[in-house]
Amino acid sequence: MSPLNQLSWDNFRNTVFLRGQQRIHRVSDSPRVDIFADGVANRIGIWLDITAGATLPPELSALALITARTVCREGRDLLEVSTDTPSIQRQFYHFALAVAERLTVEHRPATEAVAMELQCFADLLAEKPLLGIERQIGLLGELLLLERLVDAGGPDILNSWVGPAGEPHDFRTQQREFEVKTTVSTRRVHTIHGTDQMLPSPACSLFLISVLLGPSGAAKGFSLTSKVSELTQRLGASPAHLIKFTDAVGTCGYRESDKAHYSRAFILRRPLAVVPVDSAFPAITRNAIQTALGSLASRVESIQYDVDVEGLEHEDGTPVFNAVFVV
Repeated sequence: MSPLNQLSWDNFRNTVFLRGQQRIHRVSDSPRVDIFADGVANRIGIWLDITAGATLPPELSALALITARTVCREGRDLLEVSTDTPSIQRQFYHFALAVAERLTVEHRPATEAVAMELQCFADLLAEKPLLGIERQIGLLGELLLLERLVDAGGPDILNSWVGPAGEPHDFRTQQREFEVKTTVSTRRVHTIHGTDQMLPSPACSLFLISVLLGPSGAAKGFSLTSKVSELTQRLGASPAHLIKFTDAVGTCGYRESDKAHYSRAFILRRPLAVVPVDSAFPAITRNAIQTALGSLASRVESIQYDVDVEGLEHEDGTPVFNAVFVV
């Protein structure tokens, strides 16, 4: 194994990657690794020895800004990986040096070394899948209800949060189900998704929980991050409860490492409210569509609608609300 002859990017650019010239920088003699700079085509690449007739892995053939191919040069069968995209040439150069290290230190085959480093760079540069604001608000509403349920029934009520487990509604306690709808509007107008969201499970009664959030202004308020922290502390006395809660918020897309992104503060515009989903609730169900459209009902693939529940709600502290939350 020969020592790696590593130039800094600035040195490589100033001494090898010269406009109008084609030069080669020998990184290693054994195994032989060359990084070439084509100042005519504005291209940078790496040449690695491979076995004659070797085929490229699929991941090397499906790259948008990087080209991989086999070539024969000076009697050598080579894997050539290159880019002519100026915006990534600096990163590509460091990628090429990392590939050289895989070959010389770890003794990896050329195609394997390239594939491994491509994955490492993809993982490094991948964007975090942060929750969008709509999903943040939705999760915050569910946590506000969970907090209210814990107040009423203690930490074991955490088991009622069934939405993260893939159930059709967010919460289930005994024969009651709760679908939480959260909005930053000034009125209780909520979006219903599909024809089944306002249908209870067999032997259950369904209630819509209306949550109205507003900006905190000068008030202290609460955020998604602070509410997760508060519930973590409340449930932390029991390792089983804490693990279940952490898993649930994780399933919903919340990660502790991203908490700085979820610090937007809110207040409750109005108290939590419960709306019974009964014959007086304006729901569009499959049966309603069937009645309205007859044989044409089957042509309705999906539906989404906004429903105004002002005047149908019973706010926290009223007898109806309190009766629903006896657990």
